Amino acid sequence: MTRKPGLLWIDVTELFDHFRFARHPTGIGRVIVHLADALRADSGDVFESARILLWDPVGRCALTTEDPRLQPLSTFLPQLMASYEAAGLRQNRPSSRAMKALRTSIPRRWRYRIFPSDNGVAMLKHLAVRDGIRLAEVCFSPGDCLFVPGSFWLGKYAPLIAASANARSVPVTAFVHDVVLLSHPEWLPGPHSEQFRRGCDAFLPFCTAIICNSSHTRDELRRLVSLPADLPVAMCRLGDRPFGRRSQPISASISALLGQRYVLFVSTIRPRKNHKLLVEAWCRLWRELGPLTPHLLFVGGGTPDAGLSQMLESERTDGGRVIRLADVDDSGLEALYEHAWMTAYPSLAEGYGIPVAEALSHGKICLATPSGGIREISDKLIDFIDPLDPESVITKVKAYLTDPTLHANRETEIRTNYQQTDWSQTASAVRSVLEGTVMRVQGASAAMSAARAYTRSAQ
Repeated sequence: MTRKPGLLWIDVTELFDHFRFARHPTGIGRVIVHLADALRADSGDVFESARILLWDPVGRCALTTEDPRLQPLSTFLPQLMASYEAAGLRQNRPSSRAMKALRTSIPRRWRYRIFPSDNGVAMLKHLAVRDGIRLAEVCFSPGDCLFVPGSFWLGKYAPLIAASANARSVPVTAFVHDVVLLSHPEWLPGPHSEQFRRGCDAFLPFCTAIICNSSHTRDELRRLVSLPADLPVAMCRLGDRPFGRRSQPISASISALLGQRYVLFVSTIRPRKNHKLLVEAWCRLWRELGPLTPHLLFVGGGTPDAGLSQMLESERTDGGRVIRLADVDDSGLEALYEHAWMTAYPSLAEGYGIPVAEALSHGKICLATPSGGIREISDKLIDFIDPLDPESVITKVKAYLTDPTLHANRETEIRTNYQQTDWSQTASAVRSVLEGTVMRVQGASAAMSAARAYTRSAQ
């Protein structure tokens, strides 16, 4: 008897929380969007289809939809905020700290009923009623597989979904992007590290396999988290190909930069991303080179700490060469990559470093630190810098400024030798791991059934 293909369930709950505030995906959100779209476009031979899964904190159940308006997510999600505003569901923040404390003291299940804008899936449910998007409860069946590609440690819901899947003999696979919260807990405020640790302890035991974005992340996960020795931990390289044809017009602020010589740094502003190194280097470059200094362009959200804010304020009165753009969509980012003179990525710790891979994929020189998994992107095509020494940045910038031939030759070398990775290739590698988990679970189930049959016959 031919086995009926199962379903591949992809948890995208995190995306809908992200798009309560944003109009385009960033960071891990971009990985989830591209990976989910690629898996849904080609579910392979083992799975009948790939479907999205959303955790409903009010109904305390997993929901799904096959509405074609949600495919691809890369098209649907950037339009979501406008849809919320049209439906009167605009995200309203508490007016004071006291109000926020009062609001967050309400148990989540009831808070999201009262304030649906506090949760992405609660907002989507309200929009679904207005726009006729049918949401149905997920029913796991043997032969299915649950894939959690995002931050499983947030929201406390992932263990609930995983337990429900395991109860139906459905294997669970997690994607671990980095373990910086454990290796360097001092870089994020509050109890984030302990929250991540609790998330690992509560969720990873349900997993039949884990996928990482680099061997560095895999090794750090093994070192810092207690995992069964026989639990498979695979490594799948992330996609980095140029985003393709630009679908949105370029903003005036971006258009004005495209004719300038600038070094592009794509990253949320966080201490470990090491923006301070570049600002200090640019202050020194301005004092030495004056107007010949290239612009330094920061693209990404986040709030600078006091030290970085002070440095940026000082730089504005001493050259004004550092520019920040906090809200750039894929079309704008593609244009900025295409016209960049160089790129930079001075991160102190990284699971992988997609902006480095994207820079090389665009044929651009990238000044990056050899931190974490960055070296695995390309050991020979990245221009490595010291994450603690601004002079290492200054030396590289001045060398390429004074010798245009050196710059042109390096770009040619990158374009000739860098092997791009398409998201369909990443999805294929991920799908192979997911298919393997289903086969192992089914094999174990068949062996158990045979053992029971043998015991009964022996009796």
